[in-house]
Amino acid sequence: MMRVLFLMLSCFVAGGTDRVSTTCTAEACLTLHSEEKRFEKASEDCINNGGKLVTMRNENELQSIKSALLAAEKFNILNSTLWIGLVLQKRHCTDFTEELHGFRWTSEPRDSKYSNWKKKPLSTCTEKRCVSISLADGLKWSDGSCRDGAFYMCTFLFKGMCKPIVLEKHGDVKYKVPFLFTPLNPNERLAMLPHGTLAEIQCGGSEDAESFVTVCDNNNGLFGWTNLESLCARNKRCKNGGCDHLCFETAGAGISCECHEGYYLMDDKVSCALRNNCENSPCESKCIPTATGFSCACAEGFHLAEDSVSCVDIDECQQRTCSEHRCHNTPGSYFCECNPGFRLVAGKCEDVDECTELRCQQGCLNSQGSFSCYCHAGYSSSLNDSGICVDIDECISRPCEDICFNTLGSFKCSCRENFIVAKNGISCVPDPTDKPQSSPSSDHREAFITKLNQLPVTFGPTTVYPPPLTNAKTDSKINFFFFYEPLLRYMPMHWSKL
Repeated sequence: MMRVLFLMLSCFVAGGTDRVSTTCTAEACLTLHSEEKRFEKASEDCINNGGKLVTMRNENELQSIKSALLAAEKFNILNSTLWIGLVLQKRHCTDFTEELHGFRWTSEPRDSKYSNWKKKPLSTCTEKRCVSISLADGLKWSDGSCRDGAFYMCTFLFKGMCKPIVLEKHGDVKYKVPFLFTPLNPNERLAMLPHGTLAEIQCGGSEDAESFVTVCDNNNGLFGWTNLESLCARNKRCKNGGCDHLCFETAGAGISCECHEGYYLMDDKVSCALRNNCENSPCESKCIPTATGFSCACAEGFHLAEDSVSCVDIDECQQRTCSEHRCHNTPGSYFCECNPGFRLVAGKCEDVDECTELRCQQGCLNSQGSFSCYCHAGYSSSLNDSGICVDIDECISRPCEDICFNTLGSFKCSCRENFIVAKNGISCVPDPTDKPQSSPSSDHREAFITKLNQLPVTFGPTTVYPPPLTNAKTDSKINFFFFYEPLLRYMPMHWSKL
């Protein structure tokens, strides 16, 4: 029979020398491997053994991983990193609007609500990124290159589980689980054993003592050990005798079963079930029954107080959860309030581009959390800095050589008659198309007037001639206009301005 069972299990078993511990719960079995491997190789090893890389999709799975690692603490794994089955595939982009930030579980492609990031992963669309954890970091998620080396943990799911076999005194039980070549170490105490586990039971301490082989199997939907009815029943000292826990044989009464402390005997008189020690527990939030009593736990967002009973709110704001923005702690949670110039998008504060809201009349420059308006050349900001631009009157500073006209945002120069604006737009130059009458220069004019004053003047006998006025420029001018005024009528107009 034993040979047949080995053949039956051979298609399941695989493993390696790097395994350091195994733990099983009511849901799954976990194996910890201490050989550092790349992510792909670690995942491949788990698959070849019939399992997969461990997942952390909720708080229960986190606690299972934590228990498995603490059970192997003697192997100095506190600061070691450990792959979990969370990956961002190449050509897939990081998405910070999702809880998993675009990453996906290798065993479940759908997104999940639970996350435990230590910090934001690298933003990329081209690089494959894999996630690891560490006891030193409180099992927080950290992304990194999939080519790095790390320990890994495999998880194995089964159709059902069986309780461990408990012997009263003399005897020994060795378990061979479906996913390992070698039997479990005696110090590997499993809470449950998976379907297909082979148990070798030695009823006594001597070599010729009675031995049995049993398998964890499904019997009409109930999982249990086969051939336990007569197990060790022929041994006078009653080694189990089909009992779930303890077996006692009394004269005349036959075999009777009892349970360990914290358990009670069920109606079938052989099975033991854990007592509900949480019925009157003092736990403020959650109570977890154990064989020796109970332990308290808290809901997400709280941690257990020093009295191991009460729950204390976790102040997430102390962890700079909202970065540089305002954080408001609430019982069991928190929420972020964005600073002015930012708005909340998918739980994160993003800059508001005020320039798209047309707050400035002319130019707008957006910045993180703010913006600034500017005016085009020829305009200046209004005194109240309301984004309104006011025209500058450039003519006040007299930029033109002659005439200045102010315009919106600029100015225009003009010149007097017979002149035009130069190429620089400011100076005035003679108009080359204008041909004024030729006239003597001012020097020639003065010489001409002097000459006229020196000419002799003859008056008729009836003419009244005033006394001559000499050696005075003004008098000469008077004499000139008095005696030669008829002549000046025929001279150019600008001469007459003398």
